[in-house]
Amino acid sequence: KPRPVDGGCDIPPAAPLSASRPGAMMRAGLRRLRPSASSAASLCAGAGLGRPPVAAAGRLRPSRSALRCFSDSEPADRRRLWHWGGGGGFLADADSEISKSPVLFEDTTGVTAAACGATHSGFVANGRLFTYGSNKYSQLGRAVSSGEVDNTPGPVSFGDEAAPVSSVSFGESHSAAITTDGALWTWGWGGSFWGGVGALGQGGKDTVESPRKVQQFVDTEEAVKQVACGAAHTIALTEEGRVYSTGKGEFGRLGHGGTHDEATFKEIEYFYEDQHDSILEPGKPPKLIKVGAGNNFSAVLSQAGELWVWGQNDQGQLGLGEEAMGDMYSAERYPRLVRALPQIGQRVVDFECGEFHILVLTDDGTLYEWGRSLFLEAHAVPIPSQHADSLAKIVKLAAGEKFSLALTADGTLYSWGMKSSGCLAQGEECPKSVVEPTPLRAEVFGHQRIADVVACRSRCLAITVEDQFAA
Repeated sequence: KPRPVDGGCDIPPAAPLSASRPGAMMRAGLRRLRPSASSAASLCAGAGLGRPPVAAAGRLRPSRSALRCFSDSEPADRRRLWHWGGGGGFLADADSEISKSPVLFEDTTGVTAAACGATHSGFVANGRLFTYGSNKYSQLGRAVSSGEVDNTPGPVSFGDEAAPVSSVSFGESHSAAITTDGALWTWGWGGSFWGGVGALGQGGKDTVESPRKVQQFVDTEEAVKQVACGAAHTIALTEEGRVYSTGKGEFGRLGHGGTHDEATFKEIEYFYEDQHDSILEPGKPPKLIKVGAGNNFSAVLSQAGELWVWGQNDQGQLGLGEEAMGDMYSAERYPRLVRALPQIGQRVVDFECGEFHILVLTDDGTLYEWGRSLFLEAHAVPIPSQHADSLAKIVKLAAGEKFSLALTADGTLYSWGMKSSGCLAQGEECPKSVVEPTPLRAEVFGHQRIADVVACRSRCLAITVEDQFAA
């Protein structure tokens, strides 16, 4: 099968890129002692980070994740799932979301995690993964009854011996999941002669039609804590704080210093070189606690609160300012520290990658964004004064192609961006562009408290707790 176009956009062939790291960073095969991430902020079942509290000394403390360690006070049968997104209407594709307003999956309960890809979505309920949407490249991980699309969620089999699924991440034409024993599973488009390798990390170019364990991490006895899928690449973070990448190397999105594809997961050695560029912890190797992937770029967060980015920068999605962005071929082949925030004492506690932008939350509650050809470096999101108290307690971020979402501790979901994304859920009277975080009306979700939200490109999912009332 032909390689799907990255992120649904026409991307020209990559021009030669100049290395952005000194020659000392280019020593092949260098392996050093890695820092333990045992003290890093914990991830509930391998899912994303919430906003860790800040200790008196300004260091980030480990915390219970906001995505989403459901407590015993929230019975499984009370956790419901809602979906919405763009693409609906007369010209909609068969795999588009059906509504720009949230719609409840009537028969779905017990949802603990969810993920959206470019053309498919899924959720975990009672330890089992269910997927729906396009299966053109076997990204659903299951057979569909007819055609290439199944918009009815169906169960995905991991085999009788597999542990329950804890977290998932979806890309353009592939999917990944982590089970509670730390095993990483991938499936979907594997590659082709003309298209290069896929993002499965299985060592070949065969399409994988159902979940297959990544044997590499089993052989090295490494437990995977988090996984993030871009359009054509995958980033994995292990319990020991090591970061690996696989897939399409174009634009340097894998972070290895070149543009070569990688058929297996290769460790990003940058973080263990002699020259450490941390501002908040100078001279020390970073303890990495979260990874993220946009369409064609990647990011990683340290426990100290610093963000490193790499990959394509044609829309300023790396947030490195004018000096790093020139044209459509602008890219960084090695991780680069986003220096603007630590230089003013700001520590990042959470971030989320959209298709072509990054959304960031700092320890003092400030929300920043950059990219989408709007901002080339960190730009503070304007906060409406009437919602300042609520937005001072953000617990989860989500982002897609032309929009951003923020979930607050009181269960209120805020959206901003372009109405054309189909993901703002602000009603037909919504202006074409919303520049400030605007709360969704409680009745949109049947007055149920929102406990989690995820998004990708033009698809959104939200988990609510139906017996907890939201005004």
